[in-house]
Amino acid sequence: MADPAQKSSDEPLIEPACAVFRRFLKQQGLKFTSERAKILNAVLSKSSVFEADQLLTEMRDVGHSVSRPTIYRTLKHLRHANIIRQVLIDAKQSHYQLSIGQDPQSYLVCIDTNEIFAVAAPEIDEFTRKICSDHGFEPVSHRLIMYGVSPKSQAAEDDESSGNEVLR
Repeated sequence: MADPAQKSSDEPLIEPACAVFRRFLKQQGLKFTSERAKILNAVLSKSSVFEADQLLTEMRDVGHSVSRPTIYRTLKHLRHANIIRQVLIDAKQSHYQLSIGQDPQSYLVCIDTNEIFAVAAPEIDEFTRKICSDHGFEPVSHRLIMYGVSPKSQAAEDDESSGNEVLR
């Protein structure tokens, strides 16, 4: 029986995000500071799309003193190091998603509430592979964002139009 801790030669070696980020910063002539380490840890704990200001608020809520410019600069460095990617959901606010070690993701965005829902879409993954194959491309990633009105928002609209007041 093979040792589960031992990787087969077919599996890619995944380097820890911290090492990737440290090497990127060194190449840029920048230092890996404690603030950048805290931001990296906060980003790595994200399982879905996030906004810079949301990250700032969450970090401050747990007692980290970090400035808005430091958050934005660090997110820019994390993007350039290919640890996160910018997800273009709307023109008003930048959203980010962890990209290192993550599969491509599809999203539903409610146009009434701006809620973002991650959805599994294996059909899209297969379609992407087929289209790339048909054109000689090697698929790397994809992004699908669908806009609509969520069931919750539809129910609220129905209640308002029927004259029933929705209590929150």
